[in-house]
Amino acid sequence: MVSTDPPDRFQAVRSDFIDRKVVSHLTTMRVADLSAGEVVVRNRYAGVNYKDCLAIQGKAKIITAFPRVAGIESVGEVVESSSGRFRPGQEVMVHGFQTGIAFDGGFAEYLRVPAGHLMPLPTGLSQLEAAMIGVPGFTVAMALERFRQLGITPESGPVAVSGATGAVGMQALLMLSQAGYEVHALSRRAGDGSMLHALGAAQIVDARPLADETRPIERPRFAAAIDNVSGPVLSWLLRSLKDDGALASVGNASGNEFSCNVLPFILRNATVFGIVASPAWPVRERLWERLASAWRPDLSRLAPHVNMIRLENLLEHSRNHLEGRTRGRTLIRFD
Repeated sequence: MVSTDPPDRFQAVRSDFIDRKVVSHLTTMRVADLSAGEVVVRNRYAGVNYKDCLAIQGKAKIITAFPRVAGIESVGEVVESSSGRFRPGQEVMVHGFQTGIAFDGGFAEYLRVPAGHLMPLPTGLSQLEAAMIGVPGFTVAMALERFRQLGITPESGPVAVSGATGAVGMQALLMLSQAGYEVHALSRRAGDGSMLHALGAAQIVDARPLADETRPIERPRFAAAIDNVSGPVLSWLLRSLKDDGALASVGNASGNEFSCNVLPFILRNATVFGIVASPAWPVRERLWERLASAWRPDLSRLAPHVNMIRLENLLEHSRNHLEGRTRGRTLIRFD
């Protein structure tokens, strides 16, 4: 085993299940306290996603065993390895594979990761750039690839993006517009129009009245859609698809349920699919290579909407996130 000696103690936000509720707190840990793995990683950036906030605030049954360090993604460098695949000093990233759920994740200064869950940093991306893209950008890449497989091209018509001021929504605007699609941003925040246009939105759709729309089918507007919120917005988007349209369901900010009828399917041949950002290695490697090259979002346009916080600010941030008081991408930055 080659080692650069991680410290005896380091900081983490750890979640426990006490008196039938999730309790998360800032604490100190040792590498030996972490879930098993062949590679110890010095964390540099950890993305904070809606799912992470639900987990550490105990708002959904996400963590499968306690105690657990949550955080579904991390970017850093190897400090210790018993695997021949990774060496100290190598820049790496991890997401998926139940990271932060069944295995300790990114809300700590150090991680211990099974070698089979870890990947080298994609060529052409710095640690910060890879973290800025992260799971939100990878989610968009999965949806974009599926749209293309279904034959949806820029000539097919506009693509709608709900939850457009969130981390996935902003990267969807950037990546889809860069790929030549006309993108329509759905948002409840009337004052964010100029920001959404700057990120690539051709049109802004006010999402607030959509919950009151009750027609069984709407006029055909969109060739495709990426939905981040579920609920009435997902229902409206499905009813608004054009013939052979497709909808990618990627989030549940408005809850887990939506209403549906068969008309979009039997009249317009609609396709609805979900995105789980933990695919098999061939898909993972292919999409990260594209995100580092042809599908790389314009990070200079994304950067003003990337919020950097410290680990000690995570619990406060997670409460604000769940209450809808944040927007864009948030990263924990570790020195």
